[in-house]
Amino acid sequence: MSNAWRTTAIVLGLACSWQQWRACNRPAPAKQVVTDCKPTPSTSRSHATSSGGFAEDSPSDDTVEPPRPSPANVGAQFFGVKIPGWARSLAPQPGEDLRDYRDRMIPLAQMAVAPQRARLARSREDFAKAANLDERQLAALDAAAKETATAIQDRLFNAVLSGEFAPGSFKPMNAVTVARDVLDLVDRANKKFTGSLREDQRGKLASHPFDFGDYLVFSTRWEDAISGL
Repeated sequence: MSNAWRTTAIVLGLACSWQQWRACNRPAPAKQVVTDCKPTPSTSRSHATSSGGFAEDSPSDDTVEPPRPSPANVGAQFFGVKIPGWARSLAPQPGEDLRDYRDRMIPLAQMAVAPQRARLARSREDFAKAANLDERQLAALDAAAKETATAIQDRLFNAVLSGEFAPGSFKPMNAVTVARDVLDLVDRANKKFTGSLREDQRGKLASHPFDFGDYLVFSTRWEDAISGL
């Protein structure tokens, strides 16, 4: 399992690093060298008018320089979409190895998810009181969440290692198959949890904002598996 995590992290890291390298090493637009030159004679042409005089034509099109892109329009792009600076800072930086990148990103991810984890902890406690859950039922809830998180990790990494997400052979149905398997795991765990409840407790759950899928996603410390690499 450790090798699977390491292989996946390397594959994803290499993909991100390549995109960042491509963005950082794109040739800069050539700068125009302005020299001190004397004004050249006008390139406008004259033609005779019906009154015997001459009228000037407007300058020919080949003397008009095309507009140059402003510096604000020059930047890293991904599939034609300009990537803002704050988003580029989340990608691996030049000279940053995968472990340094992991150590830099995990605290940011923890800060982003911390409010949701706190919300789910309060919701779990409130539901336990409202439905009068006993220790056995609370243990069943946490065990179902932990076992399902492990099964989801195994399914995703097996998909990566088996080539289901390989760019050269990827098909949308591969993602559909993996998503369906993950949802089946969550559904079975939810049924296992609700099966441990009494009828009146299931009624309380139906009217309470607590949700097993929500609890699974945010209570699981997914970063612990990555930190162990």
